Amino acid sequence: MHQAENLAAIPGIDHGFCSIDDPLRPDDVFICKQVHSASVIEWQAGQVPNTIEADGVLTHHTHPIAVITADCLPILFASKTGERVAAIHGGWKGLQRGIIANVIQRFAAEGIPANQLQVAIGPSIKPCCYEVSEGFIAEFQIDQGHLWQHCMAPWSLEQPAPLRSPEVSPPHARQAGSAWFDLSGYGLLLLQAAGIKREQIDVSEVCTYCTSPTFASYRRRTHHPAEAKTLIYSWIARKP
Repeated sequence: MHQAENLAAIPGIDHGFCSIDDPLRPDDVFICKQVHSASVIEWQAGQVPNTIEADGVLTHHTHPIAVITADCLPILFASKTGERVAAIHGGWKGLQRGIIANVIQRFAAEGIPANQLQVAIGPSIKPCCYEVSEGFIAEFQIDQGHLWQHCMAPWSLEQPAPLRSPEVSPPHARQAGSAWFDLSGYGLLLLQAAGIKREQIDVSEVCTYCTSPTFASYRRRTHHPAEAKTLIYSWIARKP
């Protein structure tokens, strides 16, 4: 199980990024029915897991909450006092539709401003392994280009090297004119645009595609269909 240093340092908070069968994963964890939306909900007792359509959940209770991923960004939030936590599933569609701003606004409505949050982006597909089409980049630039007016765009035309020594070979380019997209870099830009400073954010270097075959990767499984399907659970809880 992986943990983020900034969340681990908050008294009264427990969390982890782990496989579905990890013995340290809480048994009674709540997840939404994820649909790549920008919707976030408040956890309430009696809610049945995987039935409420949303991609983020918040709580001030001690019941563990989580998101499931297999390349997308799992993003965990906690107030610095440990009184409130959240988990969001950040695929590019949900990120583009504003899920990060939505969850930060929910914290603000409870009197917790952005500068009082700690955020962790867990294992996800990295630009070494995330090839996107020329058309995707063109449309993304039109809609989101304001975010990187004064910095580098979250993609490159050349395939970058993995951040960690890979155990699985990164994929080769499969289409002409493509680019390599930095999903966690895009998430960072959105967090900072919503008022979170870089020093408040922990970003895992783990690439779900190439770092280890034990990590769930939807894209790797499309390239290697015989691979068994699995998921990453990214959970957070206030300790009783």
